Amino acid sequence: MSENQEIPSGWVSVRLGDVCSFEYGKALKAESRNKKGKYPVLGSNGCVGFHDKYLVDGPGVVIGRKGAAGEISFVTENFWPIDTTYFLKLNKGTPLSYFYYLLKSLRLNQFEKSTAIPGLNRNDAYDQIIPLPPLPEQQRIVAKIEELFSSLDKGIESLKIAQQQLKVY
Repeated sequence: MSENQEIPSGWVSVRLGDVCSFEYGKALKAESRNKKGKYPVLGSNGCVGFHDKYLVDGPGVVIGRKGAAGEISFVTENFWPIDTTYFLKLNKGTPLSYFYYLLKSLRLNQFEKSTAIPGLNRNDAYDQIIPLPPLPEQQRIVAKIEELFSSLDKGIESLKIAQQQLKVY
């Protein structure tokens, strides 16, 4: 969001770092994981395995820090974010699902530092000015996004059925 951009009445412009923090994940080597564990282990690109212990109470949002810098994952249960990630910590009263969609829209991968292994510095993300609507509006936005994704999923399913029927014909 540019600093000159107008926002709707009742919304505020805030620094991302003023309403949330990106906390560091913790190392968990593949050979140390219990593959039959019930808790997902999250890396920069999503689930990379399972373990019998967790580090963070779910649900949660995981942000790629190294490798797939800026990738955003949503996890519904307790989880273990590894050291190539950040996990999102929000101020109280802020819906996690709204921030999941907001972070995806910020395209945090644009801040990756081009080195041998791409990385995301959380301070670059913290400096982003974001529009923050009142809580009821955040809830309406999430509901509309999820409604649209549901419609899209139904459309994809219908397309797959049509493709199967075409093969029969």
